[in-house]
Amino acid sequence: MLNKFNCPTMKISTKALFALFFLLTTLSFISAQQLSTSDILGDTEGNSNIEELDQKEAEREGDFLNQLLLNIPEITDNPSHIITFIDPSEERKGVQLEIDGKSFQDITSPYSLPALSIGKHELRFKFVDKYGATQILEKDIVVIPRPPIINSPSVEEEFLIISGTGLSNSEIMLILSTSRKIFTKEDIIDGDGNWEFKISKDELSEGLITFTGYTRRYGYASNLAESVTFELGQSQNILFSNGKKDIHFKFKDIAFSDINSIISNNMDLVILIIATFTLGFVLSFLLFSLFKNNLEEKKIKFLEKKISENGKSNKDITLKEKLSQSEPKKEEKKPIKEEKKKEERIVTKIDFLKDFKMFDPDDEKGEEKENIKVTVTSKD
Repeated sequence: MLNKFNCPTMKISTKALFALFFLLTTLSFISAQQLSTSDILGDTEGNSNIEELDQKEAEREGDFLNQLLLNIPEITDNPSHIITFIDPSEERKGVQLEIDGKSFQDITSPYSLPALSIGKHELRFKFVDKYGATQILEKDIVVIPRPPIINSPSVEEEFLIISGTGLSNSEIMLILSTSRKIFTKEDIIDGDGNWEFKISKDELSEGLITFTGYTRRYGYASNLAESVTFELGQSQNILFSNGKKDIHFKFKDIAFSDINSIISNNMDLVILIIATFTLGFVLSFLLFSLFKNNLEEKKIKFLEKKISENGKSNKDITLKEKLSQSEPKKEEKKPIKEEKKKEERIVTKIDFLKDFKMFDPDDEKGEEKENIKVTVTSKD
């Protein structure tokens, strides 16, 4: 009986194996060269037609949105989101809305959605466009849970307590970040919408700790809640929190030796002080200029009035001359004499002797009459 391994037909040399491998590789390369691009990528013409249809549909939807002036978000955490729109038809035939395959109903703007549940919803708007044709616009909207509200943390014995409120019966995911690690906590919000985590101090490290969270319902997650940061000191007590904290400032809390550090650590405060000082200086300068201009205008008007009273033309005097002039002094009134000065009259000798011939000391010959006494009297 022959051993099958010693059969001559079963003996294959190394050269034969190499030749067979080379032959198969060559045939594969030739077959690959004969394949067309369409065999590998498929029908490119069909893909281009689909893209063209999608582009036309997007243009059609954009045209309808412009006619209705409708703006709907893709995602919202408000189940009663308010939408506004207009009726583009000339006859004002109105707009109808169908939600999740229910019957169409007439709606008016603004319209509040009927408290949609968490998840995806299909909205179909029926209206008459500006050309008089009836059209239907389809839009999807996803309602997600609202983010949870996180209260300020507190310390109770060996635990850090973080609590808050959120959507009832939904999942709450708490994310904590320390200087060493980031870890999460998960729980279910009760039927009243309250939740609470008790975290052992052993899990936390000394220093700053930041945490936030989100809720999840039916596979839809909310946005992240507003983060809270606090610090644990050596005594493992909360030193401060950046939650809802009142900001206060007192001068008595500042020591003279701390002024340099306060300035270097509070550059915004320094900028605010400089800006306030600069603004005050500018406002003071403007007010002073306005006051000075008003005073000069009053003085100019006073001078113009005086000039007009004295019969002078305003054009005959310059503004500089007006400002350099001082107020005219009041004229002193001279006392009026009660008696009028008597008018003096000069009378010649001939006129005088016409009426007083008898008093002429000379005779007709011009010689002085005898027995005439002459005396000297005063002018008065």
